[in-house]
Amino acid sequence: MQPSQRPNPVGLLILGCLYSWGAWETQHWQGDLFLVPYILAFFAAFAFLRAVIYLLLLIPKLIFRKRIMKPTDRAGSAQWASKREIKKMGLYKRQGFLAGLHDKKPVFVDVESSGLVLSPAGGGKTVSFVIPALCHNPVSMFVPDLKGTLACMTAELRQKKHGHETLCVNPGGLYQDILGIGARYNPLQILVDDWENPETHTQLFSDAQSIAKQLCQDPSAQGENQYFRNGSRKFLMFAFVYLVIIGGYPTLANALCLLSDKDYLLKALREAENSHHLDGDLSRLAKDLLTKFDSGDQKQIESFREGAVQALEVFSPSGKLAECTSHCDFRFSDLKKKKMTIYLLADPTRMNVYAPWLGLLSWCALTELIRYQNGKSVCFLCDEITNFKIEGLPSLLTLAREFKIQLWLIIQELEQWAHIYGRESLETLLSQTEVKIIMDARSYKTCQLVSDMLGEATIKTRNHNIGASVFDDPTSSLQEMPRRLMTADEVRRTQDTILFVRDQRPIRLNKIGYHEIKPWSKWVALNPLFGKPFRGKTRLRL
Repeated sequence: MQPSQRPNPVGLLILGCLYSWGAWETQHWQGDLFLVPYILAFFAAFAFLRAVIYLLLLIPKLIFRKRIMKPTDRAGSAQWASKREIKKMGLYKRQGFLAGLHDKKPVFVDVESSGLVLSPAGGGKTVSFVIPALCHNPVSMFVPDLKGTLACMTAELRQKKHGHETLCVNPGGLYQDILGIGARYNPLQILVDDWENPETHTQLFSDAQSIAKQLCQDPSAQGENQYFRNGSRKFLMFAFVYLVIIGGYPTLANALCLLSDKDYLLKALREAENSHHLDGDLSRLAKDLLTKFDSGDQKQIESFREGAVQALEVFSPSGKLAECTSHCDFRFSDLKKKKMTIYLLADPTRMNVYAPWLGLLSWCALTELIRYQNGKSVCFLCDEITNFKIEGLPSLLTLAREFKIQLWLIIQELEQWAHIYGRESLETLLSQTEVKIIMDARSYKTCQLVSDMLGEATIKTRNHNIGASVFDDPTSSLQEMPRRLMTADEVRRTQDTILFVRDQRPIRLNKIGYHEIKPWSKWVALNPLFGKPFRGKTRLRL
C-alpha cells in the first residue's frame, strides 16, 4: 500500500477507544435510552472535527499537487491564443478582412504589406475569404479573376455599397450580358509616358527592358539558355523603343508584326542606326543587332528573333488580346485617385494564352502604383496567383508596405509557388507575409510545415511502474515532455482555419462563408456557373 493510502494510526486508536467506551456505557445504561442521541451527537461532532482537521492538512498538499501538475515551459511554450489575447490584438474590430469565427465572434485581420491565404481546391478560400473581402473592405482593389465569376458576383455590390467605379478588362468577352463591354489597357503606354516627358527619357530603356523580361521570363531553375533569352529580350527592347520613338503608336501586336517580318525588321534597324535619340542608345542597340545579322551566326540570331516572336505570339492581331491591348481606357494609378475596383477576367480554358497577359498587366499595375504616391492604400487580391508569374514579385513583398500596397497572395500549395518563383523565394514568402491563413491543408509537406510553425507545448505525463513481481506495490511518477500543438496528421484532418498574425500566438478559427452572413448573402449576385443562389443557415449578422 502506498504511503498516501495508509490509515492514520492515531485516528484509529482514538476511534477505537471511543467505540469501546460507547459499547461499555451502552451495556450499563440500557435503561437510559434517552442518552443515545447525545452519544450519537458526540460521535458526529468528533467525526466533523476530524474531517476539518484532515482538510486543513490536505489543502497544502492539494496546492503543491496542482503546482506539480502544471506544465512548465522547459520543453516548449506553444498554445492557442485566448479570447483575451485576440481582443488585445484588436482582431474583434470589424475592420480589414474576415478570417473566421472565434467563439462565435468574427475575427478580422489587416495587413500593411502582404498576407498569405493557403487553401487547396475546394478548401473554401473563395466563399470564406475572397468574396467576404470584396463585400466588406472599401479600399480600392485590383482583382485577377481567372474564371470571371468574381466580377459577376461582386461588381454591382462594390458600386452600390462602397461607391466604387468598377472596370472589367475582359478580352475573352466573358458574361458580357452581365458585365457589358470590357475596358482596354495598353502595357506599352508606360513607355509612351516615358517618352512624352523629357524628364523621364532616362527611364525608357529600363522600362522597355523590364517589359521584355516580363514577357520573356527566366525559369525558376536557371539553366544554360540564359544567353538565348537575353538575345530575345534585346529584340523585344528594340521593337518597343523603335515603335515609341519612330514607328508611331506602339502596341504589342505591332511589335509582333515588326519582329515577324525580317525585311521590315532590317529596315527598322537601318533607320534606327542613324538615330540620335536617347543619347545614341537606340542607334547602339540597332547597330549591335545589325552586326549579328551581317556577320554573326545566322542560326543563332534567328533563334533570338524567334524567341522574341514566341513571347509576343499571344498578342497576334487576330486574337482577343490584340484589341484589349490596343488603347488605354484607364490607368492603374486611378486606383489611388478614387474609389475603384478593377477586375482582370481570363478564360480558364485558354490559360496558356491569358497567363502572359495577366502577368504583364499585373506588373504594369504594380509599376504605376509604386510610381504614383499620394498616401492612399490599394489592395491586390490575387486569387490563384501561381497560375501566372509577375516578374520581381518575391522582392516586392519586402517593399509593398512603403508604397501603400496590400498584397494578398492566395495559393493552393506552397510547392506551386516554389515551382513558379523558385524554391529560394519560398522562405521570403513565409517570412515577409504578416498574416497567414491556412485552410484545409492536405499535402504532407504543407501539413508538416504548419505543424512546425505551430510549435511545441510542454505536457505532464504519468509513468507507472508495476514492480518486479505481483507482490510489489505499483508506483507512479510524473515527467515533462514536448508535444506538438498539432501534429501533421491533425493539421490534415482539421476542418478549422489556422491563423498566424505576425509574432502573436496562433489562432484556431471556425470557417464561415459569405452565404452564412447577413446581409452579405443578399448582396452577392448569382454565380453564373451555377445559376442559383448559394444559401446557407445564417450564423453571423453584421
